[in-house]
Amino acid sequence: MVPVTLVLLPPVGLDERCWDWLDLPAPAIRHVYPGFGHRPRDDRPADLDTWADEVAELGDGEPLDLVGISMGSMVAQHLAVRHPGRVNSLLLACTGGSADPAVALGRAAAAGGMTGTLDSTLQRWFTAAALAARPEHPGVGYARATLLALDPASWAAGWRAIARHDVLAALGAVTAPTTCIAGRSDQSAPPERVRRLAAAIPGARLEMLDGPHMIHLENPVAFSAALATHWSQHGLRR
Repeated sequence: MVPVTLVLLPPVGLDERCWDWLDLPAPAIRHVYPGFGHRPRDDRPADLDTWADEVAELGDGEPLDLVGISMGSMVAQHLAVRHPGRVNSLLLACTGGSADPAVALGRAAAAGGMTGTLDSTLQRWFTAAALAARPEHPGVGYARATLLALDPASWAAGWRAIARHDVLAALGAVTAPTTCIAGRSDQSAPPERVRRLAAAIPGARLEMLDGPHMIHLENPVAFSAALATHWSQHGLRR
């Protein structure tokens, strides 16, 4: 039996359905963090190290091929630093090697619950064209419904975890083959931020795609093609 090693790590606020628009190159584990989707919160600290340690236990014992978007890419970085033997490859999209704590904590403390933060979040995540589409763009519709259904406490916990993200100085020790993807229209992780991430990881390849922060939702065709290229070069085979 071919082991399942492809692990998909979603952004803050989203769940396992955020990959539904992709053409995946192999069977995958769609991981969800505690407090997101249908998974209840637990008593462990809501931080990237804890979530990375949990992901490191997934799979069939083989090193993992990690694909992350935004916060999911941060979790993948922490895993690669903390558990290098568990990583076969990394695809890191729409993020950097560190976060701005003040910005992240401000989003954690945003008033008005999920309704109050919805519009500003969607504006950061998608292009104006996608937000204006009628009928509603399916990726925007999914993100809107998922965020509105989310417990605001889980959203805040995710942003507090992001506020502590800083592994930039440790990424020079990462040896797993890495692809970093930047969206040309990304407001939250502009291309230069992703470029710095790629420069910090030895041998990492930077790929620029047309799209915003939630590039896998707005431009799933381009993201699927980039994932297929990465998988053909680095995905685990038996």
